[in-house]
Amino acid sequence: MTKSRQKPSTGGSRKRKTSGTATVRTNELAAKKRKRMTSVAPPAPSTDEQPTPEDEAAYLEAVIASGEAAPPDRNGKLPAGATHKLVQDESGNLKAVRRRFSIS
Repeated sequence: MTKSRQKPSTGGSRKRKTSGTATVRTNELAAKKRKRMTSVAPPAPSTDEQPTPEDEAAYLEAVIASGEAAPPDRNGKLPAGATHKLVQDESGNLKAVRRRFSIS
């Protein structure tokens, strides 16, 4: 078994040397990449779609079951972990109104 010898380091600068044309080419490629990335935008959400009553009921059940929605206490404060306040509208239907957010 023989050992391979490594060449000693020349101690040269690690600075990348570029000529003027390489810099221009790099800038052109970067510009093309930016253009490509910005031209593929997601479609805008449709504003004419309204949630159905079934969707709203399913959402309300899910938020209550997960503990994210709760009625306020006597002082009007939400319990820990709740992000939505449960309120009744004029017709007596229960609604979840967002009051704060949770990072966790």
